[in-house]
Amino acid sequence: MKNIIKKTALFIIIALLMLSFVPQIAAKAIYVVGGYSYTIINDETISLCGWDYRTPGLNVPNSIANRYVAEISDNAFNGDTNLTSVNFEDAVRLKKIGRYSFADCTSLTGEVVIPESVTTMQICAFQGCSSLESVVINAGISTVYNQTFYKCTSLSSVTLNDNITTIREFAFADCPNLTYLAIPKSVTQIYQSSFANDNNLTLGVWFGSYGHEYAQSHNIPYTLLDSVLLGDANGDGYVNISDVTDIQRAVAEIGTLDDLRKKAADINGDGVVTIDDATLLQMYLAEYETAYPIGEAA
Repeated sequence: MKNIIKKTALFIIIALLMLSFVPQIAAKAIYVVGGYSYTIINDETISLCGWDYRTPGLNVPNSIANRYVAEISDNAFNGDTNLTSVNFEDAVRLKKIGRYSFADCTSLTGEVVIPESVTTMQICAFQGCSSLESVVINAGISTVYNQTFYKCTSLSSVTLNDNITTIREFAFADCPNLTYLAIPKSVTQIYQSSFANDNNLTLGVWFGSYGHEYAQSHNIPYTLLDSVLLGDANGDGYVNISDVTDIQRAVAEIGTLDDLRKKAADINGDGVVTIDDATLLQMYLAEYETAYPIGEAA
């Protein structure tokens, strides 16, 4: 029994000694060239992690010291109130924008265009950029991650690419100036909180799409992006007296119009289908002049 105890104690001592010799993982070395700070990823690529403000705004270069800029590091410019603009135009090899990389850059204003080369933009990347006004996501990313543009209180314009499938928690929440956002047909998942407290928001959606269903189920105002012939209330591709009948039936509540047909039936564009729309359509069919492009794409 004593031998077992001795052997166990010896094993523990040896294990502790071995742990004491385990080399610690060193922080990545930071290099500075031309005012840009970066860490090396491999022989060909680097991750940008800083800048010395020698120009009015940050121009992310294609390469530094003969290595391509492939990433913006996590927290690279987090809380940087000196940063007023970001231009990714030259960064044609950029693949990743890290978490919190531009978070709380409260002086970042104007428009930010995410280039096509980017495939990953991680959580909270632009969270709290309270002066940012416009975002264009040309990138190959499929997910707008958690809180990416959370509390971007001046954000009023967002363009999403046709690769987006998922808009996650609080992605655009607390953006009171965001009044319109077109949801691509590719989107198949939007979280409950994605647009929380965006009280002025109207979504642009495609008829029958996930975005359409989401707007309806969450009571978010929306407009249809589909093209229809103004006046073609029955959706047969023509404007004729049958359309007048369908509008009259809907007004009398003995018939219904789905959203796409409502768009076609709303001749005067006031957002509701009334007897006025039927009258305008009758005038058009009787060849009276109207101020509305009946029979044209709407």
